[in-house]
Amino acid sequence: MIPKAEPPRLVIHAGFHKTGTTSVQAALAAHAPLLRPYALALVLRGADLALRMAAQEARRLSLRPAGPARARLETCLRLWAEALVLAPGQGLILSAEDFAGHMPGHPGIASYAAAPCIAATLAKVLRARFPGADLRFVYGTRAPGPWLRSLHWQQAKRHDMTESAAEFAARLADAVHPARILAEIAPHAPVTAAALEDHAPRRLGPVEALYDAAGLPDALRASLAPLPAANAAPADLAAAFVALNRTVMDPAARDAAKAALLAKARQTPFAPPPAIA
Repeated sequence: MIPKAEPPRLVIHAGFHKTGTTSVQAALAAHAPLLRPYALALVLRGADLALRMAAQEARRLSLRPAGPARARLETCLRLWAEALVLAPGQGLILSAEDFAGHMPGHPGIASYAAAPCIAATLAKVLRARFPGADLRFVYGTRAPGPWLRSLHWQQAKRHDMTESAAEFAARLADAVHPARILAEIAPHAPVTAAALEDHAPRRLGPVEALYDAAGLPDALRASLAPLPAANAAPADLAAAFVALNRTVMDPAARDAAKAALLAKARQTPFAPPPAIA
């Protein structure tokens, strides 16, 4: 008799933003061929259309929780999951921070309040597709000061971001402690809070938290090559970008000024910005 295959282990890395997600996804893409016998590694770039549409609906859900986005999210996830084929003994590692909703600081978004609803929908669909699956969520976290600075820098790229770093931090004070959000997700599947400060120094960087959750064998992990850290912010340009946003000028001229500042900063050594008071 052929032994029945064990249900797969499904690891969903659903954020949070600015916690090493770019490095995680670069590592998954690079390691995917070696991971394939053990786990199918997926990121949104180049993914199935249904999965990318599901991520879009997750963002919409965070903006309009009472609208139709949750039903559309479930429909898109079902279409993706129905086409998802895992070989016997193969699990899944999916990384997509869009499944936490829009980034805090985005217009109308001050927290990850939609993340538990999105996680519940993911869990429902994946358990229906893979009965008995060992489903696990991983969420990257980060110390409040560096996290808020990184969020502010990201949002300062937009023309309508005119808040100083201190004003931005005060507005998002409730978002910097995700324990309540993670506790709301935990009933749907085990949750790992992966602090960037703990995992970034590891040999493979923050992707190690996902490989822990996936239970990758030590021999396989030893065969994987580390990648350079991705997406490091240039030195203290957020304040300069905000100043440009506060200036009445043609949007194209503002974009050109930002591009010039960014190009100049990338020619100089990186120095971390000062801490937010």
